[in-house]
Amino acid sequence: MGRLIYGTAYDGMIRFSLIDSKDIVSELRERHKLSYLPTVVLGRLTTAAGLVIPWLSEKETITFVISGNGPAGNVVSQSSAKGTVRGYITNKDFELEPNEIGKFDVKNAIGQGELTVVRDVGLRTPYVSKVPLISGEIAEDVAYYYTKSEQIPSAFALGVLMEKNGVLTSGGLAVQILDRHLPNEVIIKIESNLKNFSMTHYLFDNIPLEEIASYVLGVNKLIYEETNVVFKCNCSKEKAFESIMILELEDLYELLSEEKAEVTCKWCGLVYLFDKEDIEKAIELKKKE
Repeated sequence: MGRLIYGTAYDGMIRFSLIDSKDIVSELRERHKLSYLPTVVLGRLTTAAGLVIPWLSEKETITFVISGNGPAGNVVSQSSAKGTVRGYITNKDFELEPNEIGKFDVKNAIGQGELTVVRDVGLRTPYVSKVPLISGEIAEDVAYYYTKSEQIPSAFALGVLMEKNGVLTSGGLAVQILDRHLPNEVIIKIESNLKNFSMTHYLFDNIPLEEIASYVLGVNKLIYEETNVVFKCNCSKEKAFESIMILELEDLYELLSEEKAEVTCKWCGLVYLFDKEDIEKAIELKKKE
């Protein structure tokens, strides 16, 4: 479970959110059996998805899809207005040499490509936007999407700190300017505070989210709320059965000969098992299509 705080500052001219996502990223790592670098990559994107939860409408879900030519492949994270997140990465087990400053090389893990953002507000067709990846560091790419596609000047800071046995700390911060009349000196101060800012270092030192927000925004008192964010997948055996129904009859008969079938949810790694009777049912339904 992750703790999320969110609110406004400077008379509503700025909105912000901060999250401690260590437990969420740890669960992602365990569920998907991720090595170190994939944990950092997926952890950063899922942290970003968690940060924007307060900005979603009542029934909305938002999905970030990074499609790059690096070894990570596709990286996908989704959050909902209900306070849930989930995600997956194509390549679960790979490592690269540290970058020039000795940190995980997320940029080259992702490579060049694009960020696709899908916003589902419950209408027949979701809203889909695409922007090029400008850095591969994820925080800058998500901020660029909001600044470019939604015309909201934004800054994100994301981090996942690993140790030998797993995730040491993980979290993120997001700041958006809602009113362009915000004094320039405030913008300069926030930009200065974000320069060389490391969310994971603050969390490692057990600095509360409220204090981190006050420092970055340069204000002593904040108007904020807090909530919990949890990893939750909406998969089910019924949905897994539907994936079996996509197969051709000849493939179903091949499964029948094996007298079993397995369907693994890409979002959470849960495995659904189907026996001979389930496959026979699928074949009969397929014949009626």
